[in-house]
Amino acid sequence: MKQLTIFVLCVFAFSAQAQTQQLSLEKALSMAMQQNADVTNAALDVQGSKEEVKSIIATGLPQISATGNFTHNVQIAAQQLPDFISPAVYGVLIQEGLLTPDKFQAGQPQTVQFGAPSSITAMANMNQLLFDGTYFLGLKAAKQYVKMSELVQENTEITVSNTVKKAYYAALITGQNADLLQESLENLNKTLKETKAMYDAGFVEKLDVDRLEFAKSNLETQINNIQVQKQIMMYMLKVSIGMDVNTPIELTEELVLPGSIEANNYSVDSRIETKIIQQKMVLDSLNIKRYKVGYYPSLRLNASYQQNTFAESAEFKGLGNTWNPGTWYGINLSVPIFDGFYKKAKISQAKVEYAKDKNTLQNTRNQLMYQVEQARLNFEIKKRNLENQEKNKALAAEIYKTSKIKFDEGVGSSFELIQAETDKTDADVAYSNALYELIVAFIDIETALGTSQPTIN
Repeated sequence: MKQLTIFVLCVFAFSAQAQTQQLSLEKALSMAMQQNADVTNAALDVQGSKEEVKSIIATGLPQISATGNFTHNVQIAAQQLPDFISPAVYGVLIQEGLLTPDKFQAGQPQTVQFGAPSSITAMANMNQLLFDGTYFLGLKAAKQYVKMSELVQENTEITVSNTVKKAYYAALITGQNADLLQESLENLNKTLKETKAMYDAGFVEKLDVDRLEFAKSNLETQINNIQVQKQIMMYMLKVSIGMDVNTPIELTEELVLPGSIEANNYSVDSRIETKIIQQKMVLDSLNIKRYKVGYYPSLRLNASYQQNTFAESAEFKGLGNTWNPGTWYGINLSVPIFDGFYKKAKISQAKVEYAKDKNTLQNTRNQLMYQVEQARLNFEIKKRNLENQEKNKALAAEIYKTSKIKFDEGVGSSFELIQAETDKTDADVAYSNALYELIVAFIDIETALGTSQPTIN
């Protein structure tokens, strides 16, 4: 029975471990590029723009259609012939059954019925574009639009990548801070247990025990709060990746001190934001040309081929026995003459848009240069802050060590020990937060430089 219990516990432990997904930063980024809604939608936009190119190409290819028509005349429509037609013609009409003798009146207009009782028509039509300036320019613009979609996709991937990195490290640092507080609580519990024993032996006052109990309660509250914060950070990370928020994950990365960055050959034109504006200017220039070529004539070829068959009587006699062909083709030339200055206004409007984008490009370049300098200075500030927090951490650890020795030897107060313990925990947490801020500053300067892999010394 005992062996069976152990086996069941092992199975449950293995299942729990299998369900918890081990997540490194590299894996998180890879999953985000496949599952994040913004990234997948950007990829779909690229695919849609490529299909748009295909649709524009299709309009310049032969457009062929086929139609079929069946007509059955329950009553053949009558037509009136003028009175100057020769009586001999009326004789032929009477002989063919198109005019009855009782309805014939010499010297008067005659009402006759022309048409077959039933007919079938099969027709094939072709329309081919021979020349249209807007077509060729539209095709070129569509291909440039594909490039724009690809740039937007790249920008989306960069944005999502930075979001995932920051969310990953935020969850990681929150978990590390929770571990630091838990470690501090374990030390405090150990001290509290020892103090209670000393109190029972009469070596310390009850005030010392109460102070430690109060410090323990406050620390437990902090741990509960940071555990909730850690859960929120994990949810945020899963959302940024595109994962189900209920999927259990375990972060496998460690906080690593980033190095310095060199950007001697940096150019703002390498930034994706600059490339997008420049590509939009290309589209603006093509839009101007599109309206200009609208003044050119267009040329189209039209052709049709058909076959007709007719019935000799209302009973469909002879329908389909004889087919009568018909073929024609024609060329259509369309010359724009006057459109009320519509295209002129559109050209002016497109030129205004181009000028605006040119101004935006210059302003964006200035802003990106400012962003680089700001990111560089912020990185240096965070680096110095981490160095200071490292010194404070070491100093707080030394003060706690001394206070603990004094308290154990009975020459130090519980207040002094609790304060040293609190300062040590705060210093540890402050160092972790400073390290996180430095990592975020490193990510920001990566973004500012327009590269995900800068040179690290």
